[in-house]
Amino acid sequence: MALIEIKNICKTYFTDEIATPVLFDMSFEIEEGEFVAIMGPSGSGKSTLLHILGFLDEQTKGTYNFNGKKMDDYTGSEIAKIRNKEMGFVFQSFNLLARTTVYENVRLPLIYSDIPEREWHKLAMDAIKTVGLEHRLDFETSKLSGGEKQRVAIARALVTNPKVIFADEPTGNLDSKSGQKIMETLQKLNITKGHTIVLITHETYTAEHAQRIIRIVDGHITSDRKVTKRRDANHGFKK
Repeated sequence: MALIEIKNICKTYFTDEIATPVLFDMSFEIEEGEFVAIMGPSGSGKSTLLHILGFLDEQTKGTYNFNGKKMDDYTGSEIAKIRNKEMGFVFQSFNLLARTTVYENVRLPLIYSDIPEREWHKLAMDAIKTVGLEHRLDFETSKLSGGEKQRVAIARALVTNPKVIFADEPTGNLDSKSGQKIMETLQKLNITKGHTIVLITHETYTAEHAQRIIRIVDGHITSDRKVTKRRDANHGFKK
């Protein structure tokens, strides 16, 4: 059973009775443990698709199954719980809390979870160690570099041990060296810890770190292929 399965998904926005179609008849599956890049130019519908996959928006037509159950069959409270526990989100703009420490940012999702409070410290520390920021534990996030801020965002996405991490252009605001570090971190989460990663990007270089690339142009899937020569964030390419 696929973790994510969409069938004939369409999305149309309506403004003052004007219809603007964005996604057209999309179908694919993502298995648990896969690292998939959804790639396309600006305006192709990538982020709209991610918002549907992340339960942040709803499709106009078609069906979306997450973990074997239709999105339409989840209650509002179940959807909120899934977003908090089963899904982690990393955005281009970091979305960190201002004037708070690395530790406080990473711990935040636990406050809204059903995880016992006695476990919060260990979970937050484990996530921070995973991205290599123990030495920045008590730093305010405003004093971090862009790459460090994104690693905090990844740690925050990890802290509830989600089934899937959605990363929307996570290297978009970073220099090439910092971007490479972020892709190294995401690869390690996939390879060593088995996290499912869904990466949104417009860059071929970034997409090639994934196992599979789904290309989107003007709201249509134009190709869906395995990466035969996968890019290694540390050492160039690997099979």
